[in-house]
Amino acid sequence: MRNPKLTVFLCSEIVEHFTGTRIEKVVGPTTGGIILAYEVARQMGIFDEIAEEQEKGKRIIRRGSGIREGEKVLIVDDVLTTGGSLRTTINAVKEKGGEIVGLSVLIDRSMGKNDFGYPLFAVYKKTVVNYSPEDCPLCKKGIPLMQMGGHHKNKQ
Repeated sequence: MRNPKLTVFLCSEIVEHFTGTRIEKVVGPTTGGIILAYEVARQMGIFDEIAEEQEKGKRIIRRGSGIREGEKVLIVDDVLTTGGSLRTTINAVKEKGGEIVGLSVLIDRSMGKNDFGYPLFAVYKKTVVNYSPEDCPLCKKGIPLMQMGGHHKNKQ
């Protein structure tokens, strides 16, 4: 999020959506969710926490004041595609005893393929076809691809 005014606006959409929901803490996964969790929490007048990746497929919450048993938590991230970051953040919040009241992302590219068991709000939904390497038409033609995003290193 390189544009602070746009970030404030997009986060206000999340805050507006969850108005009336009791939220005591906002949690965002590294790296994309950190700024968003902070801004949503700031607008709500509450604290945020970071779910840091400890190892592949596992996140922990260790900074700040932590999460108290039964504390109402909103999880916020930037983009939803496979759901991996949200799932590991959900697990980290549950390990601390937090009660998840909702999930929010700026962009949902998952095309409805993820059911987390919690209300999910996306500021924007985008239909994007994702292929496994075995099914990718460009891969089959031998055209090199670059993987983009916070979870991949560029490959050529």
